[in-house]
Amino acid sequence: MAFTEASLVAQIDTTGQGRTITLQTYQPGPTITTVYAVGVVAPYAGRSRWVDLTSSNSAAQAATQLQNALTA
Repeated sequence: MAFTEASLVAQIDTTGQGRTITLQTYQPGPTITTVYAVGVVAPYAGRSRWVDLTSSNSAAQAATQLQNALTA
């Protein structure tokens, strides 16, 4: 099932303790969703980049893809 911006943000911060990654831009597409992500706390702090996420992924899969991209 495809994810939404809200479901992706919920997966990034599953504990509700504050965002570990902030989405500055969210551009959904039929096959690729592009986001500009900014890391807020470790291990993502100080990292920001454009990330292409597979639109057909679940929110959990997209969050993992995003987290991996920011730590790569």
